[in-house]
Order: sequence, then structure tokens, then C-alpha cells
Amino acid sequence: MESKSLCPSTFATVLACQSIVHSFAENIYELAHLRKEWNVAYAESLKNKARQIVDKIFATGNVQNRMEKLKIWRELMISSLTDIGIIRASVKNDYKNDKPFQKEFYQQLGYNDYFSDAKNGDHFSMFHFVRTFAANMTDDLREKILAGGLDPRVIDRLLENARELENFEECFILMKDTAGITEGDQELISALYSDVRDISRIATAYYYFDPQKREAFNFFKALRNLR
Repeated sequence: MESKSLCPSTFATVLACQSIVHSFAENIYELAHLRKEWNVAYAESLKNKARQIVDKIFATGNVQNRMEKLKIWRELMISSLTDIGIIRASVKNDYKNDKPFQKEFYQQLGYNDYFSDAKNGDHFSMFHFVRTFAANMTDDLREKILAGGLDPRVIDRLLENARELENFEECFILMKDTAGITEGDQELISALYSDVRDISRIATAYYYFDPQKREAFNFFKALRNLR
């Protein structure tokens, strides 16, 4: 991997995956009964794959510069997801008796297309979600969302995040394109990400009533805890 081509989105994906894989391995004896392929050997195999990818990234140098960019990108993504959730909850409360408006809200601002994948850690979906939200937010829609008492700064912050995330557009494109990342490396990252997403979905459901453990399998919580 060439350091100049490794954007924060890809770098963050790998580090978050490694964090979740470690949590998976630490809890494998409790989780093993949920899936036939889940066992100690499988968990150790994932740990080795994640470590090899991370070692390769750090071997390229310029890690400090990437970490600084990652910090900015990470905060934008976490802030955006938080505000998207707050706005959604506010509309559900304020318009509980207005199902047609809720339907319009979900469809027009991207919730139907992107919310599920975004909250499960799909960075590409999150980028498109924020972009769609900002592009489709009209004055009339904004006024109606705020009519129930939501702090307008929540929407303003999300719209500002959308503008700042445009600076990272190339990074999100690289997540769907092997240009700048060797095909072999991209395949390794994609395979690890796919395995970890599957683990996250099941583990977060299993630990629904155990918030501390559940958070260890959440991509955005893993992002927040990166050092």
C-alpha cells in the first residue's frame, strides 16, 4: 500500500476491524455456540489477518500524518451519525401522529436508503447518507422538523459536517475502487471487513442487554476508542 493513497476511511476501517476482532477473540468461548464456524481457531485466524494488514500499513511510514487526518474524519463521521439519530428520534416523537410526514422525512433525507447500513459501520453508506441529507434539506422541511422544538444547531452542525466531508470524497471512492491500493491488499481488507461486519451484527444482537460488551462490536464506538 502506498501511504499517499491510503485515505482515513480505509485506515480507520482496518483499525476498527482489528479492535472488534480482538473483542471477538476475548469473548469467543461465550459466542462460539451462536455460529458453527465460530471457534478459537477462527478467532485466532481473524486476529492474524488483521495484524498482518495493520503491520503492512504501519510499515509504509507517514503514520502520524494519516492519524491526524483520521482524527478529523472520525470526528466528522461520529458527529454526523449522532446528529442523524437525534433528528430521527425528534421527528418520531414530534410527528408520532403524522405518518405521511414521517414517510416523507425518511425517504427524502436518505434514512430509507442508508440509515441501517450507516449505523452498522458502513462508511460509504454514511458518506452518501450525509450528502443526501444535506442536498435534500429544504427550508420548508427544515422548518417543519424544528417546529417541535429541536435545537436548530443539530441540523446546522450536520449540514456543516456534510460540507467538510466533501473534502474526503476521494477516500470514499477509493473504498469502492482498487486504484491506489493493490488488488491483493484491497481483497484482504474487503474480506476482513465483511467477516467483521457479520460478527458485529450477531454479537451486538447477542449483547443487547449488555451495553459494555455490545459497544465493543460497534464500528463507530470502535472508531471513537481508537488511539
